[in-house]
Amino acid sequence: MAKPLDVQDRLEYARCAVALLRALAIAKTKMRYEVFARAIGLIPDKDPWEVQYRDQVTAILRVAAAVEKEGLGGRDADVAPLEFDWVVGEDGKPGAGIVKTSRIVTD
Repeated sequence: MAKPLDVQDRLEYARCAVALLRALAIAKTKMRYEVFARAIGLIPDKDPWEVQYRDQVTAILRVAAAVEKEGLGGRDADVAPLEFDWVVGEDGKPGAGIVKTSRIVTD
């Protein structure tokens, strides 16, 4: 069974998630939720996948999106926005829970 995540856990996993999202964008490679969860250390290699992990991945990505959103106001104008759609479900599409709430670039 997936262990509950406290605030520190979510922050640490979100930090790893940002690095992995950047790597996926550079490589133009999609990754399924389960592989993503294992890559950020959420699930040990020998533990089975459980549906609760998908919810945890979504929560971790929301933490990353919230931190990114705090960069509004021009402070992070030179930082590329996160691309959350590299994490996908079985159908190869981003899940309904992964909604890009990153900053909107306007002219």
